[in-house]
Amino acid sequence: MDIEREQSTYARWLAAFVRLGFTLLVASFLLYVTGILPAGTPPQRLPELWSLPLDRYLAATHAPTGWSWTRHAVQGDLLNLVGVVVLNFATLACYVRVLPLFARGGARAFVVICVAEIVVLACAAAGVFVR
Repeated sequence: MDIEREQSTYARWLAAFVRLGFTLLVASFLLYVTGILPAGTPPQRLPELWSLPLDRYLAATHAPTGWSWTRHAVQGDLLNLVGVVVLNFATLACYVRVLPLFARGGARAFVVICVAEIVVLACAAAGVFVR
């Protein structure tokens, strides 16, 4: 097993996902504040909404919850969630990428850890742990 190769692969993939996620966040923010994309909640309303408890915020903005935001991702205020998803899935993608490397190298403990991480992260993303 060449642990440096696995670490380097993980780091390259993580760096790529971070660059992509950051780029998407900056671009979506610019599309939102410039008004190029229509927004479900205009930026001018944000100061009055920020102090609201979540239930009142959701009622006032009719913002989607859970994964339902994906149907509205073309709205300027929700497009930024695409960048957030990319950043959150970075770790999962990196584990999926290095898993075969660990398996080929015979590193059983690392394979078990990767599989456990993949299962936990996938379950969390799917909302399995939400009441």
